[in-house]
Amino acid sequence: MNSNNHERDLVLIITCRAGSEYWCEEEIGNRIFHKDPSVLVLKTKYQGLLLVYSKLHPDTAYKYAKSYEYGFVEKIIPAHIIINGVEQFNFEDAKKIIAELLAEKQLPTNVKLKVKIRGRRGLSQHIWRALIKAMNEHGIRHDPSSHVCIHVEGIDDMLVVGVCEC
Repeated sequence: MNSNNHERDLVLIITCRAGSEYWCEEEIGNRIFHKDPSVLVLKTKYQGLLLVYSKLHPDTAYKYAKSYEYGFVEKIIPAHIIINGVEQFNFEDAKKIIAELLAEKQLPTNVKLKVKIRGRRGLSQHIWRALIKAMNEHGIRHDPSSHVCIHVEGIDDMLVVGVCEC
């Protein structure tokens, strides 16, 4: 993430029902605007997927966005880690992600790992296995019933990782 306060960074990934992107964009944009008037909500080429750029820290944007009820927004994911070049993703990348999350977040020993890759066939399983192995090396176990999720969202050649409530 950029540390330059004058630029907006990707802070949230938003999902909504396909076909309701306009209303979803309005809802989340209007909500974040109160904290950051420079907020930018961009539609992607993938139905139901929006990217939120802001000067806010991802955790601040996430907490503020989650404190509201929406009619069209379905999922809000903070963008804690952004990696470009997903095609070359390997176990070393997975270890760096888990180490960074452990250094910056209070991860419990059991978390739910959710991986969704768009625009790149066959990478979900590869990334899933590498992250599970890295989690295991750090004493973290994948638990589908955990209330804490590590979301890994692949959008073309970009990988976005965020930790939040499931």
